[in-house]
Amino acid sequence: MKKSLVIGLDLGGTKIAAGVVASTGKLLSSIRLPTPASGVKRDLGALYDAARAAVVAAQVSWRAIRAIGVGVPGAFDPEAETVWAPNLPGWKKVPLGRKLGRALGRPVFVEGDRNVQALAEAWLGAGRGRVRNMVFLTVGTGIGAGLILDGRLVPGRRGVAGAAGWMAIEGGWRPEYGRIGCLEALGAGPAVARIAQMKLRSNPSSLIRSLAGKRAITAEVVAEAARRGDRTARRVLEDVGSNLGRGVASIISLLNPELVVMGGGLAGAGELILAPLRRAARQWGQPLSSRQVRIVRSRLGDDAGVLGAARYAFIRLEEKN
Repeated sequence: MKKSLVIGLDLGGTKIAAGVVASTGKLLSSIRLPTPASGVKRDLGALYDAARAAVVAAQVSWRAIRAIGVGVPGAFDPEAETVWAPNLPGWKKVPLGRKLGRALGRPVFVEGDRNVQALAEAWLGAGRGRVRNMVFLTVGTGIGAGLILDGRLVPGRRGVAGAAGWMAIEGGWRPEYGRIGCLEALGAGPAVARIAQMKLRSNPSSLIRSLAGKRAITAEVVAEAARRGDRTARRVLEDVGSNLGRGVASIISLLNPELVVMGGGLAGAGELILAPLRRAARQWGQPLSSRQVRIVRSRLGDDAGVLGAARYAFIRLEEKN
């Protein structure tokens, strides 16, 4: 397997990332294309184009490619071998592996994006070579968790294990919890923007307002204001980090991992959100588990999806041999 090459594809709601990856973990090319998001047929065409472009950019022969791994923004049902991606129009029970495999003439292995990102982090990131029990928590527009227990990925019976956004962290019920989940409503990127807007009512001079200008307030704007020392922005991230920490406390107490890695867009805030997350996780979590776990930021950034999809392809190839 030393000279084996695969293609990693990361299908997102707005972009498709692709790359040729060696079995050593070396990324030989990196391609970014917009996701058409206008139907399965056009999205499949874009995945095909991204895979071909990645091979050209890597300057390798197509004959050298053994397989393709794909991470999808939803769930892959291993029983039906279909993808459900609610943020992409038409993506309900799509047999992605079969369709893309016929088009590319190679085995295609599909898994949920949070799961392949967990594999990438265990392979090349914070858990590299030594961690057998870890959780990859991705926090952006939504929240999900990739679970690796005793060295093995745990996708669940129908591929929806790790739907961490649905964890309940408060007693009262709101209608939005039924749509997106309690933790996601209180701890994802949109929650940062919503809480910031509320705090601006009593702190209108906050740097958040001037940085946003005429644009909508976003989590990125709040994080930048916090980095510049704005107290209101820092309080927003403290609140959201504490919300996330209560969710992580439950994950730690249930699974007793060695490592929790935070990725996704909100991880870009770094210690401004990780510090309150850690404090809340240790306060609310099972004492023994919460004291021994490490909670860190992802080291792989935007390449995690491609590297993880490739890692999944290598694992599946090994299983077949």
